[in-house]
Formats: sequence, structure tokens, C-alpha cells
Amino acid sequence: MNDYPELEPIPLREEAQPGYQGVAWKPTWNCFCCHDTGFVRYLLVKKVIPNYVSGRHKPVECNATNCNIRLGDALYETNTFVHRSSADLCDRLNSDERKMWDEWSKEQHEKRKQRLRLIDSNITRNLRLRSRTNDEQLDVERRHQDIRNDY
Repeated sequence: MNDYPELEPIPLREEAQPGYQGVAWKPTWNCFCCHDTGFVRYLLVKKVIPNYVSGRHKPVECNATNCNIRLGDALYETNTFVHRSSADLCDRLNSDERKMWDEWSKEQHEKRKQRLRLIDSNITRNLRLRSRTNDEQLDVERRHQDIRNDY
């Protein structure tokens, strides 16, 4: 006499399901050379200008062909940044940074998969190095019973 409709269970998280092949976080910026700021990132500038010190030297303008950020005319008039970077140089930096990002994200994904495998293997086996002795087992059961009696 069950009049209730049958509903399918909905999992809490897709990532927790067996066999899930997740994708690591992807950046939202278009240009990896400047992360869509218009200025070449510090670590990339250091590849081209080894003695570059942020805060002491002028920032370098990004001129990558796929970069859609262009600095305003007011900044050009003030001469507050370096214009020497060519489109070819910025494109190379952009390409290198994309490759490094892809390698890093694959490495992080493998690390996460290894951690999940380790967690799965730990769930199915006993984590104790040895089994309890009879005295230890009696002591655990006694403490458990004491806790239950307190409620």
C-alpha cells in the first residue's frame, strides 16, 4: 500500500562519483603573457630583462597579437611603461606560459587522482598497523558502553 512516487536519488557532488574525470580550473584570461592586464607578468619580464626589479623599473607593455587589452593614450603620454616589447616576443612568452600552464594543470590533476586512489584504498583496509589485543578490545568496549550509558 505504498502510494508514494518513486524518485531517483541525486548525488551531492559529481566529483565524488566513481570514475569521475574532472577538469582542473581553467583561467578566464585570454592572454597568458599579461593575464589581460596590459602589462607583461613579472616572471616573464625576468626572462627577457634579467636585472628587472618590480617597483624600481618601469612595467613592460604587452603587445601579444591575441591580447585584446590596449593601454589608454593617457598612459602613453606619461611614458610610465616600457614600449620595447615586440609582438613576436610577447607571442613567444604567451606560448611558453600556456605550455607551462598546461603541464602544471596536468600535474595537479594527476596528484588529485593519486590522492583519490589513496583515499579509496584506505577506506577498504584497516589503517591500524596491528590488531587490537584482547585487553585493548575490552577497554574499547567498556569506554564505548560508558559513553552510551551517559546518554
